[in-house]
Amino acid sequence: MIYFLIYLFLEVVVTIDFGSHFGGIITFFEFIGSFFAGMLILQNLQFSMRENIARVINRDISSQEFISMGLFKLVGAILLILPGVLTDIIGILMQFESTASFFAKYFLPKESAHSPKSEDDNIIDVEIIDDKK
Repeated sequence: MIYFLIYLFLEVVVTIDFGSHFGGIITFFEFIGSFFAGMLILQNLQFSMRENIARVINRDISSQEFISMGLFKLVGAILLILPGVLTDIIGILMQFESTASFFAKYFLPKESAHSPKSEDDNIIDVEIIDDKK
C-alpha cells in the first residue's frame, strides 16, 4: 500500500510539473498520443512474440528471457494506455529489451537451467567402468 501511495504522489508531481512546463494542451495530447502508442504496441505484440519464439528456437535467448520480454512489453503497453507522465516514461522504458532484461534480472525469479549457447552444450559426462576383473 505504501508503494502505491509513493507512486501516486510521484505521478501527480511529475504530471503537474510537465503540465506547468508545457501547458495543458500539450499534456492532453501527450496523454492521447501515449494511449494510441500503447494500443498500437498491444496490436503488434503478436509479431514481436513470433520473433522472440524464433529466437528461443535458435537458442539465442532463454525461455526466461522470452517470458520476461513479452511480459514487460505487455505491461509497458498498458502503462502507456494509462494517463500520466510517469507511467508513460516507465511504459516507454519497458519496451526496450535491455530495460526489460534489467528489470527481469532483479525482479523475476532466477532460471535454474544453464544459459543458452553455453560452452557445456557439447560435453557429455560419462563414467567408464572396467568389468574385466
